[in-house]
Amino acid sequence: MLMRFHFLPHFFFLAALLVLPSTAYAVLQDEVQVYDDAINEKGESSLELHVNNTPRGLQTPTYPGEVMNNSNTRITPEFAYGLGHDLEAGLYINTVVNNSTWNYAGVKVRLKWLPYQEEKGDPFFAGLNVELSNILPQYEESRYNSEARFIFGKHIDKWLVVVNPIFDQPLSQPYVHQTPYFNTAARVSREVAQDLALGVEYYSNYNQLGTGPVSWPNTEQMGFLTMYYDGGPLPFQAGIGKGFTNSSDSLTLKAIFSIPLP
Repeated sequence: MLMRFHFLPHFFFLAALLVLPSTAYAVLQDEVQVYDDAINEKGESSLELHVNNTPRGLQTPTYPGEVMNNSNTRITPEFAYGLGHDLEAGLYINTVVNNSTWNYAGVKVRLKWLPYQEEKGDPFFAGLNVELSNILPQYEESRYNSEARFIFGKHIDKWLVVVNPIFDQPLSQPYVHQTPYFNTAARVSREVAQDLALGVEYYSNYNQLGTGPVSWPNTEQMGFLTMYYDGGPLPFQAGIGKGFTNSSDSLTLKAIFSIPLP
C-alpha cells in the first residue's frame, strides 16, 4: 500500500500542468471519450465500436493533403484485454468513410494502468493510459505519435467527475524534436435511472507546451451532451457536440457501442 501511494505526488504534479501556457493541431478524431475507471479483469476481453460523424466542420486544411472531419464518419473498433496487476491492453483499427468510400486510416495500441481504484478502498481513482499510433499522413501530419493520458476521477453518490490531462508527442521526423501538445478531456455525469446516466463532456485541444500564452480563438473547444446506458443487450453511450471557437468543428455526433464477446 505504501508503494502505491508513493506515486500519488507525481500524479498531482503532472495534473498541475493544466495551468501551463500552451493553436490546435490536426489529429484523427477516432474516439471522443473521457477515460474513467473501467478496466478489464485479468483474462477478460471486450470490444467497443467508436462511431463519430461531423455534419458541420472545418473545411480549410491545416497542412497540404489533410482530410478534414467535415462530412466524414470515423468508425473504429477497439479490442481490449485485461492483463491483471491493474493493467489493460488495447488495439484500435482506424477507418474513415469519406465521399462514400471506406478508407483504412491507421492503427493504435495502448496500455492502461489504474493503480488507484475506489473499489479497492482508495478515496478516488487515478491512472495512466499510454498509446502509440501509426496514422496515415492525410489524417495526422506526423505519422507516428505517442500519447500519455492521465486519469483522475471520483464517484460522489450518483455523480461521476473525471478529468484527463493529455500529452501528445509526435514521433516522426521532423516533428520528433518538438515539445508535446497538451489537451484535456473532462466529464461530469449523474445516474438518473438504473443503468442510465446523463452528463456533459468537454474537450480542449491546445498547442505545444512552452510556446506562450493560449490564444483562445486558435484552440479547439468542444462540449458534448451525452447519455450513458450500461444495460443489456447492447450498452452504449451517445452524444452531440458543439464547437465554441473558429478552430473547432461546429457539430459532431458520437457513439460508443459495447459489443458482448463470448
